[in-house]
Amino acid sequence: MAPWGKEAPLAQARALLEAGREGEAEALLEAWKGKGPEEAERLALLGFTKARRGDLQGYRRLALEAARRAQTSFTLYHLGLALPPREGVVALEEALHRTQSPKDQGLLTLALARTKRRLGRLREALAHAALARLKAPGAFTTLEWAWLTLLAEEEPSLPDLLREVEPLALEPGPGLYARFLVAHLRLLQGEEKAARAYWQKALEEAPPAALPYLAPAGVRLLGQGALPLLQAARPWAQDPYPRALLLLGEALLREDSQGVRELLPLLEREGTGEEVFRARLFLGEEASSSGEVSGRGGWLLWPTPRTSPDPHLQTLGEARLFGRPLPLRQAELLVLLLARPEGWRGEALAQALYGDGNTPALRMELHRLRERGLVIGSRPYRLLSPLKADFLEVEEALHQGNLSRALRLYRGPLLTNSQAPGVEELRWELEASLRKAALSQGSLEALYALAERLRDDLELWEALLERLSPLDPRHPAVLARVERLRREWGL
Repeated sequence: MAPWGKEAPLAQARALLEAGREGEAEALLEAWKGKGPEEAERLALLGFTKARRGDLQGYRRLALEAARRAQTSFTLYHLGLALPPREGVVALEEALHRTQSPKDQGLLTLALARTKRRLGRLREALAHAALARLKAPGAFTTLEWAWLTLLAEEEPSLPDLLREVEPLALEPGPGLYARFLVAHLRLLQGEEKAARAYWQKALEEAPPAALPYLAPAGVRLLGQGALPLLQAARPWAQDPYPRALLLLGEALLREDSQGVRELLPLLEREGTGEEVFRARLFLGEEASSSGEVSGRGGWLLWPTPRTSPDPHLQTLGEARLFGRPLPLRQAELLVLLLARPEGWRGEALAQALYGDGNTPALRMELHRLRERGLVIGSRPYRLLSPLKADFLEVEEALHQGNLSRALRLYRGPLLTNSQAPGVEELRWELEASLRKAALSQGSLEALYALAERLRDDLELWEALLERLSPLDPRHPAVLARVERLRREWGL
């Protein structure tokens, strides 16, 4: 397929949209009718013109109709944008699989970064944003990358981020977002006066419809001074997503713990991203336990007393210990020690780690773990330090029959890149347990959540497709995923 917008008059309509001439673009698309996939893409772009004019329901309706007619990269992209993030993420991933254009890949990776940020998957979002900077460099990709970096990592340094972001605050398009970001960077550097000046400038220029989205951050930066912002935002908070954000801002301003706690399900359902973490921090939960928010990111969202984080090992996704990256071999060894608390004989542990009895190398890795402050006994080798781990929490939830909790905790395969025999076996066992529970329970939501996490498990996607109604807005993207996987498997 040609890069997006190369087919006339789609190219003309897209150029009109880029020039801010939504009415002319809509008239052109209404007057022209295409055939086959072109007609589907016309509908998708027509829907986008409606979104630009505030008709989000019209956008969703037309994007869904377009994707039902043809699952092209363009129609799936717009379906992913039009749907809520939990439903839209698969459509965006499939759109990315279907395009070869670097520019379009850049747009899709940026869309995936924003979507996964709304889902609270900050580290995945950051990886997409970093790729978007390479594929489609520009102000908005830089700002998305910088915000995610600020939330999820301790590096680059604040001065380095400021050098990247502050010049963008003077540009007419991205200036509002840049000033919002600079305000947070200045706050982290202890420059409260400068932070508030940038924030006030951003508020003065923000369109009224954007005010609910700024409410929680406004309370964080301005405290009781955010009351006028919340009052001005109320008329613009009619839809569920902005309404959830405004309600959070109001509860934070009142210091209403019960109100914030009651809002959490709504915040999670609406995909409010870092605002879920802000709420949990306000309630006193440790940011690092999520495996997503860095120390500085947690303090930025809501300042809490600095304490030593609970000992926690993250293995589902990027390996991290105490919130910091951990070399794969050390993570593998910790997983094996945690999986068998009664301990290992040296040769058996080396076999599980290396596939052979390389005990000298094993002793070196054990020494490195001890240098991190972990207490490891010998004869047998066993972990004596208290340490929580996400994969064990998933197993515990499954043993308790709490599949929904298990799926919330399951961020992806156990140490995806590990080839250690013992870890591969544990990974397979965990996935098999999750798959069995999801398939036997028969819940569409459970199947969808697990299939999306495992990405390329054809059995799960086929089971989901079989149970989904063709009228379900997820159906086109799931169909696209099944067809792609079948092709890749030669089926």
